[in-house]
Amino acid sequence: MQRIAYLMTSFPVLSETFIGNEIRAMQAKGHFILPCSFERASGKAQPADLMLADQLKLLIDVPVAKVLWQLSASPKRLQSAMQFINQQKSLPARSLLWYGARMAALVEQHGCQHIHAHFGLASAATAIVAAKLAGVTVSFTCHGFDVYRSPADLAVKMKHADFTVAVCNEMQNILRQQAPEANIRMIRCGVDEQQFTSDEFNPFNQKRLLYLGRLSETKGIDVLLHALANIPVRERPVLDIVGDGPLYLPLLKKMIRLDLMGYVHFLGPRSSTWLYNNHNRYTAMCCPYVITDQGVRDTGPLVLKEAMALRLPLITTDLPACQEMLCDSSGKMQPLGYMVPMQDKMSLAGAIRLLLKQSPQTLRIMGKNGRAHYLQHFTTAKQAEALSVAIESCQKEVRHAVLQE
Repeated sequence: MQRIAYLMTSFPVLSETFIGNEIRAMQAKGHFILPCSFERASGKAQPADLMLADQLKLLIDVPVAKVLWQLSASPKRLQSAMQFINQQKSLPARSLLWYGARMAALVEQHGCQHIHAHFGLASAATAIVAAKLAGVTVSFTCHGFDVYRSPADLAVKMKHADFTVAVCNEMQNILRQQAPEANIRMIRCGVDEQQFTSDEFNPFNQKRLLYLGRLSETKGIDVLLHALANIPVRERPVLDIVGDGPLYLPLLKKMIRLDLMGYVHFLGPRSSTWLYNNHNRYTAMCCPYVITDQGVRDTGPLVLKEAMALRLPLITTDLPACQEMLCDSSGKMQPLGYMVPMQDKMSLAGAIRLLLKQSPQTLRIMGKNGRAHYLQHFTTAKQAEALSVAIESCQKEVRHAVLQE
């Protein structure tokens, strides 16, 4: 199996569960993984990611002597790296070259054959420079804001990478428009089957909904609060909001203005183990995602996959990524919950009321359907297999090209 270096901007980050999930799945497949980062994050993190962080290599810790050797070892490789550096515009050339050399030194020290970065920003640019200096293949995964809100030289990066990963079909199409000749693979982020398998009984009599995720604009939590306010008090469920983010205070104020005290509880950030331990207290996961005015959107929400894995029915919206995940070929949602139009508080209120009227038996069937759908499409094992095949494929192409020279 391959020896792969991973590069992240910061690690571990509580809301970026997908990175640790992927690394552990690649390790389970037999790959040696070298996790690298510009910095170690100081905030809360998933417990499993904290274990990975103990293996983390920081670029800043690479000795200057190794960096200088990396820059002088091969004029041909340095020239190749400079071609990319001069074509990109987002990062200072000297800093990018220096950090790329730091990463290349780690790659060579640990015998890695491939570099994979997460997010198409500085981490991807640095990984590309490092790969050119070390003479290895390179890829990176885009996740959302690096495509929709803050794209940085994406076409140039995709041209110089051996392949780029899009996490949904919509993103793949957008990336192809920017770089038609680039090798763009669609690989969805997965959820660990072992971590999210539970036999805990859910009575489905709680009249309690759960939102889990960042408190940010793309999540549509303000729409959810308005939907609750439009449900008659005698039917209104309790909503627990788990997560933190820039909209915490505005959402708290809105909850008070809408007179939802006693119905809405802000529980703060929690780890994925919390969801595993508490999922059977809830009737459904409710995540009414939206697309912002700037076009930013979620691209395959991991929390929906976690909820399906734990047999929780879903209430969500017709966000393109949700339609990809949850609808059949005819565009109809799988029988595992309800999907409503984005930004439509009345439709959302109606879906909540309809779900709460279902019998526990019907809700269990929805949960069972969700679990089956998750196992068919969204396990980390499937994700790791697809990524592993992509890496091996690009390395075969490189070996073939070398033989042809």
